[in-house]
Amino acid sequence: MRTRACLVGGAIVAIIASGANGASALAPPTGAGFDAALHGRSVPLPQTTTSRVPFAPCPVAAPRHYYDDFGEPRYVGGFHRHQGIDIMAPRGAKIFAPFDGIAKVSVSWAGGVQVTLTDRYGNFVFNAHLTRTAHLGRVKAGTVIGHVGNSGDAMGGSTHDHFEWHPRGGPAVDPFRLLNMVCR
Repeated sequence: MRTRACLVGGAIVAIIASGANGASALAPPTGAGFDAALHGRSVPLPQTTTSRVPFAPCPVAAPRHYYDDFGEPRYVGGFHRHQGIDIMAPRGAKIFAPFDGIAKVSVSWAGGVQVTLTDRYGNFVFNAHLTRTAHLGRVKAGTVIGHVGNSGDAMGGSTHDHFEWHPRGGPAVDPFRLLNMVCR
């Protein structure tokens, strides 16, 4: 059976179950579903079993702020959907490796100074708009790999780390729920 929370105006108003015994009920706004409710989305309810969190620690030092802007429309360079979460932080705030891996730098007109961190399973995170890099090559979780900025197409805008999560080297997946587990 698959369950989803229906979110309206920042509150969970119904639990919808699909399957042989579907039912609806009111539920209080708590957990990751409540955060997503602020954005008017239907979100999967948290699993009852625990699973390993792929990130530890949070990738950006406090103070920081973010919301679920994954998939929002973007127009610079032509229309596309946002493939990450923008973690707002002061210029120069530390960006940490959220897992062990190999950190590599790149530069582009859109992302400015960028660092990609890849683990031994092919999972990778992509960080963009940095002011500068730090430790590159083989790093451990928690190593500083860069510093928050607004390079690339963010020049002149708010300083932030554009953070993308690519499990198993595939397309970007919304990391909001995972960030909430390690950044709150």
